[in-house]
Amino acid sequence: MIAIRIGLAALFLLLAVTIQTSVLTNIAVAGVTCDLVLIVVIALGLSRGAEWGAITGFAGGLLLDVVPPADHTAGRWALALAIAGYVAGLIRRETSTGPVGPLLVAVTVVLGTAISLFIYSATGSLLHDPSVDWGEFGVRLGIAAGYDVVGAIVVIPLVMWIMGRVTPARERRRVLP
Repeated sequence: MIAIRIGLAALFLLLAVTIQTSVLTNIAVAGVTCDLVLIVVIALGLSRGAEWGAITGFAGGLLLDVVPPADHTAGRWALALAIAGYVAGLIRRETSTGPVGPLLVAVTVVLGTAISLFIYSATGSLLHDPSVDWGEFGVRLGIAAGYDVVGAIVVIPLVMWIMGRVTPARERRRVLP
């Protein structure tokens, strides 16, 4: 079962990176697009826990760091998405007694967007990236959070449903009341 879960997570991340870098770049507003990889990482963190969120966040971020048109130092997205995925998994652990509701998903996505964008910008500032503009951070964060919440409406329930189908029966009985 674990191999199937790992394979599905890898498939979700590869699809997300491909769609984000090829399709979603065409609908950017002020240089900001929907962060589909972040949404998948949050979905995996919410469905499987903090460790899965951190590992898939690192893997998805590393893919974003090396796939063209990456124009930044490798590792910045990997760090940002690993921390955002870990936090999403922690949120799930704290609310594991019941199902994940839409409000919790929206709050988790906005929090993950804020964390990842802040870490990505902060590491860019430390590395003297000329594209980091803290004066526009609030506007970019608002646009990114809006895009990500809309994308999460479709992606998170789908990913969580699929990952829930490959959970062994003994695990399902333990999680559900």
